[in-house]
Amino acid sequence: MPNRVYEPNIVSNPLTHFGIWTPRGWRVHAKRWGSARRRTIHLSGDGQRTVFPGALLDPLTGRVEWSDDLHLRDDPFTDGGIYPSDPRVEYPPGRPRWAVSHTLLCYLSADHGLFTHEYTWALESGTLTTYFRERTIQRARTNATDGRTVGVAGPISTTIEGNVEYGTPCSAVRGVWTTADRRGRNLYTSRVSRVLEFHNGVYGTVDDGPVIDVHGIYLPDAPLDVGVIADHLPLGKRLAIPLDVPKLAMIRPPYRKVWSECYQTEVSLPATTHAVVNDSLVDAIRAKRGAWFAEGRVGFAQERAVGRDALGYAGYEPALDLNSDGVIDERDEQLAAAHVGRRVLLNQYLGAYFGGDWLSTGCLLAPEHTPGIRVIADYDRGGGYDAATATIRLLDTPGPNVDVWVDYYRDVPAAAGTDNIVVHVYDER
Repeated sequence: MPNRVYEPNIVSNPLTHFGIWTPRGWRVHAKRWGSARRRTIHLSGDGQRTVFPGALLDPLTGRVEWSDDLHLRDDPFTDGGIYPSDPRVEYPPGRPRWAVSHTLLCYLSADHGLFTHEYTWALESGTLTTYFRERTIQRARTNATDGRTVGVAGPISTTIEGNVEYGTPCSAVRGVWTTADRRGRNLYTSRVSRVLEFHNGVYGTVDDGPVIDVHGIYLPDAPLDVGVIADHLPLGKRLAIPLDVPKLAMIRPPYRKVWSECYQTEVSLPATTHAVVNDSLVDAIRAKRGAWFAEGRVGFAQERAVGRDALGYAGYEPALDLNSDGVIDERDEQLAAAHVGRRVLLNQYLGAYFGGDWLSTGCLLAPEHTPGIRVIADYDRGGGYDAATATIRLLDTPGPNVDVWVDYYRDVPAAAGTDNIVVHVYDER
């Protein structure tokens, strides 16, 4: 048998198996292709309830009528059935609460553990448990001892991966600011550049998370030592890494085809390491002017159309939002125009996502998922938090007993209402 090394701890062909990274390792199953009828049910929130026993059971059989290894090629919510046919929840109705496939790839900050699902479910009992996210900005005070922590009204959202809710931090805390308009110091985050050794051809982990956002992942063309890059600006200049505007380097390169024993077919690898910013980037931004980011209303969640990756999205694309302010506008166009002719090292984070303590590339870096590939990762990290006590750790402090403003996601129950939670489930009968 060919040597297959996709996951760090489980060997399987990614084309025939589905794997998802979780804080406890990889959860993997063989893809079972089938057909199913989608059934829609309605639940009613009461402002307190987050657990709905038996909500997913078929009313005729009293059982859950699908298995979590089922994949549907015509599933309108994922890219050709890449993801399994999990329940899809809309709350409030019309706002999808999932961000799988290229929905997540259209997120301004693509945290797989925070946005992919805001609920878990039990196939045996049919119970649905919700973790609906609400973003809020709250005034708080640093602690009276050293000013290095701050408490808020919780619970602060945590990681959901592989249909399991963990107490581990994710990017739920966006920042702790010295001013209410969030233009002062961000006491919670810091930007890090470091050389990582990837576990395989697409994933690597960090030990200083939680990761808040990823700016870029680059393949150096010279050997570099693993670890944090203390003075990254000279290195960025020498290697043509646009640390000032990382998305300038999110240019899709030409690809070369190579045979992969792991995939048992040909796969695509980048055919070049560098590119020159040209007018095509300006034109692409101009064509999308006015597109803006809204949670649950980008990618597949917005268009419900399989295969849009080949055609391009009608709405927001984060790679074209050069200043990452959530809207593609004339400022992005002007920024691109000012850098036409600039040579850059390609940013392999294009079309990728991250989790609390891991990050990924949007393309394959090695056909056999060879471990130990060294990359330069440019990302924001946070101080972390204790979700149970809603206590946030700061990387910087204005001092004890000082007012700060915390921008974060917390878990809230659905508001009181009739049939205000829409659940799509599958029926294989």
